Amino acid sequence: MKKGYKIYKKVGNLNTSLIEELIEYDFPSSVYISSRVINHIIKKHGKQFTKRVKNNIIKIMEEIIKDPDYIGINPLRINEGAIELVKKIDSNILLALEYDEEGQYIYVATMYPLTESKIISRLNGGRLISCNDEKAHNIF
Repeated sequence: MKKGYKIYKKVGNLNTSLIEELIEYDFPSSVYISSRVINHIIKKHGKQFTKRVKNNIIKIMEEIIKDPDYIGINPLRINEGAIELVKKIDSNILLALEYDEEGQYIYVATMYPLTESKIISRLNGGRLISCNDEKAHNIF
């Protein structure tokens, strides 16, 4: 991990078999977050979250990583291993993860609410795949 960041916290383990079917990367399973990213999320998106989400941000991230409703990749950052996990908590929340190839770890880049219409649009465009329906399980 980068030496500039002194505080990294492990926030979960990805189901890498799901992701490796989606994109051809050999990912480590552990996901980390820095205190700077937590501050960014609260500062930039805090007003959009419910009090429960805002006060339990790490637990919410763990929940999303453990059991996402949708999984996808950011098409603009596909070569960088940008993974998107979405889960309905109080609202739909997108957790954006990125892979640091040099340091060989996955980290949380950001987290923000996502509207139902954006989810539908991303599903129709192939950017997201449902983890819960039978069709998605056949893909994985």
